[in-house]
Amino acid sequence: MQSIPADTASPRPKSGISLLRSVGLRLFISVVGGSLVGLLGTTYWSYRELARQSEAELMSSLQVKTEILAGDFNALESSTKTVLDAVKTLYVSGERREQVYSDLMYRALQTSVLGTGLGFGQPPNDRRIIPSLQYAYPYVARQKKTGSVEPPKLGNTDPKNFTTNYFQQPIAAGKPIWLEPESYVEDSLTPPQTLVSTSYSMPFYDDQKQLLGVLSQDLELGFLSKKLNVPVMRDAGYFLLVSAQGNLIAYPPNPQQALNLTPFPKLDNYQGLWNTIQTQLQAGAENGVVQWRDSQGKSEYWAYQKIPNNNWVLMAVVPKAIVLGPVWRFLTAGILGAVIGASIVQGIVVALFVRRLNQRLQPIMDECNRLAEMNTKSEELMSREDELGRLTISFYALLGQVTVNERRLRQETAKSAQALQALQQTQAQLIQTEKMSSLGQLVAGVAHEINNPINFIYGNLPHAVRYTQDLLQLVELYDRIYDRHPEIQQFRQDIDLPFLIEDLPQMLESMQIGADRIREIVLSLRNFSRLDESDMKRVNIHDGIDSTLLILQNRLKPNANRPPIVVIKEYGDLPLVECYAGQLNQVFMNILSNAIDALDSYNQKRSTEDIEANPATITIYTEAIHPYPLESPSASSSSALTSPSSPSHPTPSIVIRIQDNGPGIPPDHLNRLFDPFFTTKPIGKGTGLGLSISYQIIVEKHHGILKCSSQPGQGAEFWIEIPVRQGQLPELG
Repeated sequence: MQSIPADTASPRPKSGISLLRSVGLRLFISVVGGSLVGLLGTTYWSYRELARQSEAELMSSLQVKTEILAGDFNALESSTKTVLDAVKTLYVSGERREQVYSDLMYRALQTSVLGTGLGFGQPPNDRRIIPSLQYAYPYVARQKKTGSVEPPKLGNTDPKNFTTNYFQQPIAAGKPIWLEPESYVEDSLTPPQTLVSTSYSMPFYDDQKQLLGVLSQDLELGFLSKKLNVPVMRDAGYFLLVSAQGNLIAYPPNPQQALNLTPFPKLDNYQGLWNTIQTQLQAGAENGVVQWRDSQGKSEYWAYQKIPNNNWVLMAVVPKAIVLGPVWRFLTAGILGAVIGASIVQGIVVALFVRRLNQRLQPIMDECNRLAEMNTKSEELMSREDELGRLTISFYALLGQVTVNERRLRQETAKSAQALQALQQTQAQLIQTEKMSSLGQLVAGVAHEINNPINFIYGNLPHAVRYTQDLLQLVELYDRIYDRHPEIQQFRQDIDLPFLIEDLPQMLESMQIGADRIREIVLSLRNFSRLDESDMKRVNIHDGIDSTLLILQNRLKPNANRPPIVVIKEYGDLPLVECYAGQLNQVFMNILSNAIDALDSYNQKRSTEDIEANPATITIYTEAIHPYPLESPSASSSSALTSPSSPSHPTPSIVIRIQDNGPGIPPDHLNRLFDPFFTTKPIGKGTGLGLSISYQIIVEKHHGILKCSSQPGQGAEFWIEIPVRQGQLPELG
């Protein structure tokens, strides 16, 4: 090879690297720019989601208050209809005395929770109920300050009462209606008082569709303002109630505005807001959220909901700063922290990466300098001023590191497998926890929704019994004193009065028993959900088991394919146990559900004779251990079911054993029973998460034991053992 003269040799490449052309700087700018774009997109999406959640929170608060208010209106309507039925019954029975009807109004208003006035008037020119008085209007009112009901005043009333809206409008409508609020002087009180009320008024007729009168129950506006005087969300905002014509019904910030019968659009610049809400309501919307600025320029969120009873509109107003303030603070802090943190971390990482890259490449590039002097292409590559130009020439030297990289790859693969297993366990726990949390919320919600109406029924049944007894005594008194008219005699035979008198108390007693049963079911549902008991508390384990069995009662009942599954309870004397009650109920639910599934599947393979001879049975044993036994219980090989061993640390504990007489569990499945996602059920029937989560709850959360013992064809038994006091656990080394 011909040598190259020294004076014509290529110059050695520069050892320095231009900062502006550095791969590190370009990498840093690219990574930071991409991160900022992604961060801005994520921030925008997060803002929209958080704002939507805040609006949903506002709407949820309004809907809860609407349901409560609608329930109150339903109660008032129901009580008014009950009084109306009593008036018509007295009229049909021939009662024409004013005193009797006045006493009825007096007693009915005393039992009404919401009413502030109650009475009815008959047409002056067609007096059918009280013919002796031309202007009869039996009416009673409640004192605003004391809340007591004053005895009624008898005799004729002011003839003007029969020309007012609360008497004429229901007759014109021909049906029960809610009236717009009015201010009037109530002369039935002593001394007379000025009241501002709305009324639920009902015209009523006889069998020939002839008008008998108008019955009204009043609701004072000041009472509604007090009832709505609660913050909307985050201790801010207020509720207000507006009639269909735009008049204030309740205005907690200034109740006098409602008592002055101020129209809602005149409060502020709310005419446009009211027009917007009315447009949406007329388009078919029942509720919605509107952003508005008041006369001072403050942004507000207005949520509205139509009340079905009377087409009134319940509104909730909250300043925009209250609704979106936490969102902006959270996003601002998050953006600043993310930008600063990402920039610092990425700058350090890129700087260390470039520095380390140069350190590793420098020996290779020095060795390549010699080749660059003899190769024109190498000289061209070495003349570049960035790391990639230098890295290209040392490419072949990296081939020697393939073996080392392969070894590292295997190590990283093993680490990834461990991380995947941990991720699967975490995912399983999250899925099951969410499922049981949703079930608990559903159960608690159903129990809450049932509780209000059943309390209304339960509270009114004693009054209904007493009123029924009074009416029956009245009928008996009429029967003894007055001669039996042929028409009355015929009607007695048509309705079978002796049977009605005998059966009506029994029917009310049955209703009382049914109401008691529903209250017990609601209590069990609330006990099972235990949403308010997320902390560790001392509870009665038997209550949790009974509540779980109540939830599963529908699956235990007989169906077309099998008789009922028998549940045998052999409860011991257990102390109160310190535990997470909701999570422990989740364990009972999982194990009992699996037992029911196994018994159902087993019954499908058995004949009717086999099922009758050996019915499906679940047995639940409980006992207290003081302290743990020092030796594990042993079982012979011929035993159908064996109990898992207990620990040998001296801590008082309890044991729950749930045993079924199903097909049992194969031995090769027992070792994998508590693995995540392991299931023997068909696709779509099971997730393989229940027992895995149950194991974590018992062992990790309660420091207890969960084991299963089974033999094929002889059923299975789950052994649950937890300490009575979590704080008394010994230190485990």
